[in-house]
Amino acid sequence: RAGKADVMFLDLTMPEMDGYQVLEAMQKEGLNSFVIVVTADIQPIAQERVLKLGAIAFVKKPVTAEVMDSVLKQYGVLL
Repeated sequence: RAGKADVMFLDLTMPEMDGYQVLEAMQKEGLNSFVIVVTADIQPIAQERVLKLGAIAFVKKPVTAEVMDSVLKQYGVLL
């Protein structure tokens, strides 16, 4: 909430709050961060929903370093 996260890796399945709830809370509170959802839930509806909620990318688990490197470069987070 202090706005110190430039990049956040977020799963959809978590205890307490799921990833959708985290994204909704971030929107509501105006918290800006590059959010990359990393999840095993690869349903098209899940991907569409997280992108509408502000995530910049949706990556399927298990993730490789090459895939993550590509995503970070695509959004200018990694040079």
